[in-house]
Amino acid sequence: MSRWEFLRKLEELLSDISPSEREEALQYYNDYFNDAGKENESDVMEALGSPQQVAQIVRDGLGDTTNQGQFTENGFSNDYSESQNQVIKKEETNTYENTDDEKSKETTAKKEGMPTWAIVLIVIGCILFSPAILGLAASVFGVVLSIIIAAAAVVFGFGLAAFILFVVAMALLVGGFGCLFVAPIEGIGLIGGSLICISIGILFMLLTVFLAGKCIPGIFQGIGYIWNKIFGKKGGAAV
Repeated sequence: MSRWEFLRKLEELLSDISPSEREEALQYYNDYFNDAGKENESDVMEALGSPQQVAQIVRDGLGDTTNQGQFTENGFSNDYSESQNQVIKKEETNTYENTDDEKSKETTAKKEGMPTWAIVLIVIGCILFSPAILGLAASVFGVVLSIIIAAAAVVFGFGLAAFILFVVAMALLVGGFGCLFVAPIEGIGLIGGSLICISIGILFMLLTVFLAGKCIPGIFQGIGYIWNKIFGKKGGAAV
């Protein structure tokens, strides 16, 4: 017989008492099963006896029959309840023992912690290797800074070259038109040189825009990506 079959049968047998008293009795035994635990249900039913016996105890308790037991707010007190309480006491004792064992293990783990010699070795290692770590960090920073400066210098160089070529082209163009009627061949040559300077200047200007708009932001994004890969997980802010 399962727990629910036991309680359902008990409810049928107590149909002749008031609903409130029947509900109180069923609630008491249901709580009793919960306190004992699912693994002890068979022991509980063995201690309680049959549903007929329990129903008779409830009726006798309500009728104040002292030789069978008494039904109060704390449950039933009789020969059956004495054997019932042994089941709960055994379960509570096991629970307390398990709790004490877990607390003891946690206390032992906390006391163990990291040994002193390990902390000392870590401190010594940090002191000994700090120059190498700082040197490596400085080298990495220098490389990154060099890359940024080199990229900026290339962009600036192309931009400056484009500006100079445009200035030279304007000078050649003015000189070419000035010589065109006096010395046509030299004038045409100067105008042609002006056009060449303008073409190269436009090319350098396009390179400047491309490098400034794509390459330099790409360099910074690459540096940020590498930084997040190395330090992002530790800091919890990786993108």
